[in-house]
Amino acid sequence: MQVTQKNLYNLIPPKAAKITTMLRSSRNMAVKQALLTFYTSRAYRLLEREETKLWHASPEQIFAEHLSVPKRIRKSYQNGPGRSKLAPYAEQIKAWQVKGMTLREIAAELQKYGCVTTAQNLSRFLKKK
Repeated sequence: MQVTQKNLYNLIPPKAAKITTMLRSSRNMAVKQALLTFYTSRAYRLLEREETKLWHASPEQIFAEHLSVPKRIRKSYQNGPGRSKLAPYAEQIKAWQVKGMTLREIAAELQKYGCVTTAQNLSRFLKKK
């Protein structure tokens, strides 16, 4: 049988049942909540489109790639111990401060360099320096 967008719906319910069971056990959810979580997820939106070919994947693969909760990275170690993403811009930040720019203006300027931050983060960074 060739899978097309018209007959793809036959493949989804068994996968949905298995994925819902995995959601329930991993996140301690009720059946209804697990079903809603799956059917409103990006995984389901991809699964229901034949051209993504996600229907080839096993329920375990779909769950692992799209629905499992990733382990959290401790924020203090995100860029290395005691290392801020603002560190490479420290001299430039100080120069902008001397020019009289506000922290919001500095944050907007840093965004042009691909460093997204907030005025609050800048304030904390400058207090540590």
